[in-house]
Amino acid sequence: MLGQLIDIARLRLHGHGVLADVYYDLRLFDPKLGWDRKAEFVGSWIKPRFYSVQEPETARLFADKLRALTFFRAHDIPTPEILAATNPAFDVPGVKALRSPAALASWLRDEAPYPFFSKPSVSYRGYGNKLAKALDREADEIVFGDDVRVPVEQFAAQHGLESAPTLVFQNVLRPHPAIAALIGPRLATARFVVLNDSDTPEVFRVGLRLPAGNSMVDNFRGGASGNMLARLDPDTGEVRDVLAGIGLNWHPIEAHPDTGTPFAGFQLPDWSDALRLVLRASKHAPGLKIHNWDVAFTDRGPMIIEDNPFGDFILAQVAAERGLATPRFLKLYPSGRI
Repeated sequence: MLGQLIDIARLRLHGHGVLADVYYDLRLFDPKLGWDRKAEFVGSWIKPRFYSVQEPETARLFADKLRALTFFRAHDIPTPEILAATNPAFDVPGVKALRSPAALASWLRDEAPYPFFSKPSVSYRGYGNKLAKALDREADEIVFGDDVRVPVEQFAAQHGLESAPTLVFQNVLRPHPAIAALIGPRLATARFVVLNDSDTPEVFRVGLRLPAGNSMVDNFRGGASGNMLARLDPDTGEVRDVLAGIGLNWHPIEAHPDTGTPFAGFQLPDWSDALRLVLRASKHAPGLKIHNWDVAFTDRGPMIIEDNPFGDFILAQVAAERGLATPRFLKLYPSGRI
């Protein structure tokens, strides 16, 4: 224990923002890790410095799903279309603007194509994302993916006011048949960390998030969501192993808990197409030196769900079993240090 406390103190002073929580979450107490490798891991409290290389205007573009949609359309990048939005700050062709509770309630009853996804236009780590799977017309209630029911009038009163954060509504994408056979009829998204500091962007880290149970999104959330994380071969998209939880709660998973299908030997479909997609998208957004693309493997091919200009650190480090602050990564910073 004394050795671990010394480790934590050294990393706090000479590392990259690793405190006790990250030390244990990322299992940096493993005796197989030498100091040089431990010092590569990055803690969340230095996030502003970590992302100081991002151009603010481009970051704002991708932080808002409506603005991001205009980028994806302009560059012919496959992404889920947005059907409607509550009180959008600007009009987007093809996106119905719902500017009152009455307009939202009417759309939910008469036009919404159930099932659909409801998401905050500006969100983080999947918070607020909900699958609206049906409308119970007799009860006038929306039935969500976790079987929670909300009266239409209540939902409209909460989200239709001009003062409420903008929600966007999207069609539900269908997974590639190989994905559906593995995890059931829902999406799994891969996080691609792309370094974009030259004319030739490069994929730096990849990891696949796997939903389980009644989860309406696949976000890993540092292992707290109940979903799983698959570590991948970045060249082929083959699953190396799958884990649930992190830190002291880490444990391997051999098969999907809902379908019973083994993970061993599974290779993501259309992997080469996904790699080309994120590299092409990165070239069109040179203002971000670090891209965190989330890609869904659908029955229509890979589709970019979003870019996270200030994405979470944990997934990318757990997925690679290595910290982010490698010599290659540090070239992003003029000082050579975060």
